Amino acid sequence: MAKIFDTAKKDEKVTDYIISQVRDAIMSGRLKPGNRLASEKELTEEFQVSKATLREALRSLETMGLIEIRQGATGGIFLTEVNSQTLMHSMMDFMHFKSVSIREITMLRYMLEPHIARLAALKITDDEIKQLKSFVDNGDLDNEASRKKNARFHHDLSRVTGNSLLILIVDFIDHLLDEMKQSLDLGADFHTEVQSSHKKILNCLLSKDAEGAGRAMADDVVMVGRLMSEKMGEEAFDPSRFDPKIDMILRTISGGGSAKILQDLGSTDMYLMVPREKNGEVST
Repeated sequence: MAKIFDTAKKDEKVTDYIISQVRDAIMSGRLKPGNRLASEKELTEEFQVSKATLREALRSLETMGLIEIRQGATGGIFLTEVNSQTLMHSMMDFMHFKSVSIREITMLRYMLEPHIARLAALKITDDEIKQLKSFVDNGDLDNEASRKKNARFHHDLSRVTGNSLLILIVDFIDHLLDEMKQSLDLGADFHTEVQSSHKKILNCLLSKDAEGAGRAMADDVVMVGRLMSEKMGEEAFDPSRFDPKIDMILRTISGGGSAKILQDLGSTDMYLMVPREKNGEVST
């Protein structure tokens, strides 16, 4: 078999080098799903590493879902088909060792999902509307099946875009949120608010109101983040501290000393805010 991989470098962690070599060969198309790699003996010679080091790298590649090690006469090391589920598991494994807050997740959702809702309002079909409607129909929100249907709203809405990267990111975020929700006693009131929020988004989709869908989605994302943060005793994501346009408007209001209703017409986003004072600080 022709040599595919370079000899492992001694100035870096050898297992990481082996993993990157195999990954690069897959990404470049030199190796394809179903291809059988060389035997362990041949790979140890090709990488110039010990059998123990090679096996450690192979175990990591198998955990990533990039290879499958089969036993028996027809066995060997085979490349697997990398799909969204494989990527999802790898990302979840990585995030398991990171400390991610609800605030960070909400910020990411705030950056992405209103735009997804706007695009969906322009592209959505009658069948897709029907599917989303089935998720927000009234039901017993103390029932686990009903809650799971509610949770699928964002999952299916992202698919309207037809963008595989957006779909993957939204699915990943949903998995993270789902794990956190399972550890919290959120109660029926939380799910009732989510359902109500989803109905507002759906109504905008029905009327092809792209801007309305974006604003309704932003409200939904911030509301869910706030309620979960309160439950976890964390600082909630505050859009006014994230979006410079909103922050500028708040500073203008604060400096003016009087309550105003302002609209930002300088972009496709319109903000309608009625500020109020609390403990001497202006908020919306």
